Amino acid sequence: MEASKVVTIPNHWTSPKYSLGQRTEQGMIVGVQYYPPNNILTGLCNESWRYAVLDKNDFSEVSHLEEEKIHLLTPSELRAELQAEIEAYQIEIVILKQQLETISNA
Repeated sequence: MEASKVVTIPNHWTSPKYSLGQRTEQGMIVGVQYYPPNNILTGLCNESWRYAVLDKNDFSEVSHLEEEKIHLLTPSELRAELQAEIEAYQIEIVILKQQLETISNA
């Protein structure tokens, strides 16, 4: 098991609203980047956080969204999504066990 990692945010930065691994309507947050105020690259006057979000429908697509464009799932939506993922993994486990049995019986 991998040891947990701690990310320290400087005191003069605001804290991000969302965290890595959090599930949203857009997908799962897989990256977070801070943009300081008056950033030449972004043209933003205010500081902001941007999130890399893995699209829930296309796992090869990552969107980079500003904090205000992120929408969390409701508890019931999150529960349904997690249950569907658990069921998909359980089916995969059954298939893998069948394949293992086939190899063992050969």
